Parts: sequence; structure tokens; C-alpha cells
Amino acid sequence: MSFLISSKRSFERDALSEAFYVISDILKYDLKPLKSRVPGLSILRLTDESFDTLDIMSKIKGYIKEKGPLVACLKIVPMECLIKTDLPQIVLQASEKARVKILPSNSWRVTINKRQSNLRTFEVINEVAEEINWGIVNLTNPDLEIRVEIIRDLTGISIMKPGSEISMVKYTTD
Repeated sequence: MSFLISSKRSFERDALSEAFYVISDILKYDLKPLKSRVPGLSILRLTDESFDTLDIMSKIKGYIKEKGPLVACLKIVPMECLIKTDLPQIVLQASEKARVKILPSNSWRVTINKRQSNLRTFEVINEVAEEINWGIVNLTNPDLEIRVEIIRDLTGISIMKPGSEISMVKYTTD
């Protein structure tokens, strides 16, 4: 499991340090920072992949509710797996995760966020959606979102409820 940390341009180190502090020092998870080489983005990877994504995200949300929003971080996006950017691998990983998480009664959609990649958004969505031939496609109000975060040569994939990411804007306006 990994986390995509977004920040303002030139504040990547501050945001990474802030998120690292909360997840590692406060919540006691071992992390490894990775460089994304994309301005405004950083990646933190858990060294132990066996933790539950929803549990960690709820602990981070609890910390933010108690202590206040993080300053340099704009958003924390969970990524259940992090792979090299390769269309067949993206399709394989997304369909494997979908087999476990998406029931025939669930509605779902594919969401792509692409940065500095030559892959075509429509092609990725089409390939992933063709492979997942169960459940109900719902583009406006799905139960689950297959989120594909393409960051140059790395791709993060997660299947969660829409809005599972943590946006600091939400906590500053509440």
C-alpha cells in the first residue's frame, strides 16, 4: 500500500515530511518515501503491505480531526498497489483487485488521473472496463471507484468508495 501526497509546487518535501510524521511517527507504520519526479506530488510506501487501507485512512482522518489539517499537504490518496506504468499490468492489477472487492450487485466506475505519461486516458479506461464484466457501471454515483493514478513510470491502483482520499480543504472549511 502507498499514499500519493499532493502539495503546492516547491512544497513537496514539506508535505512528504508532514505526511511521513503523521503516518510513521504518530500512527507507527513503517514507510519508505519515493520520488515521483512530478512537481507537487510525492509518494509514501508502506514497508508492510498487509495493513488495511480503510483502517489507516480512518486513523489519518481521526488525527486530522483531532489536531487540525496538515499545512503543506493538500491531499492524501491511498493506493492499494504501486506498479510500473504498463497498460497490460494496469489492467491485470485492476481486474485482480476488482475480483476481490466488486460484487455483482455493486456499481462502479474507472477514474484515471494521469501525469506525464503517454498512455491515453480513454484507452486505459476502456481496457480496464472491458476486463471487469460484472457489476453495474455507474459514472455518476457508483458504490466503488477503480482509481488509477498514473505518475510517469509508476501507477497506483485502488478500489474504494468515491471520496476516500483525504482533502485538507474539506477540513479547513468545516
